[in-house]
Amino acid sequence: MSRLFVGSAVCDIGAKGNLTLPTAFCITITSRKANDGLFVCLRGSTKHLVVYDESVVEARMERFHRRRIAEGGAVQADQLADLRSDLGFTAPGWLNGKGQIAIAPWLNPRHGEAHRALVVGMGDCFEIWDLDQILSGKHDELRLLAMLHLDLAAASNPTGHDHEPSLHAVGPRGRGHIAGKPGLPFLPVHQVLPRHDPVIDGA
Repeated sequence: MSRLFVGSAVCDIGAKGNLTLPTAFCITITSRKANDGLFVCLRGSTKHLVVYDESVVEARMERFHRRRIAEGGAVQADQLADLRSDLGFTAPGWLNGKGQIAIAPWLNPRHGEAHRALVVGMGDCFEIWDLDQILSGKHDELRLLAMLHLDLAAASNPTGHDHEPSLHAVGPRGRGHIAGKPGLPFLPVHQVLPRHDPVIDGA
């Protein structure tokens, strides 16, 4: 039996759309031999993403064909809608050497902006939820799960800062004075040109 996605974590999504996964999820992807065979799917009704591999796609296609045969070859509208959701609203993905998967820009409404996500294991797949939406939304169980992770991170943070640090890049600081020199402002000294006064003969 293949390893399953179990557990959850708050993860970073970079401005380029790279999601950094917890180590346990990377191990699961590798054990399922899916490093180069992932699919990232948009669930339009709830605006979250689901990641699965080719084995899940094959299982869903088998269910689709079994139901169609059971109903005499007819394809119902809800069957097509489910298939369209599973396969049409989907982009390929892969696990890189840094434990990240890339989210296609058209699936990521916050592409170009670093943010965080709640990643939730669902057995043969895992979900990606925008953390800000979860904390301000109506999914009580997901908000509770996110807060448990954030509270744990805050308790283990020795600096005592808020558990939701800003993800905006910090620009370079102004250059300070040279080490070992007095902290006085440095003023440029202009070059003094030599004078060419006429020499007066005192004789």
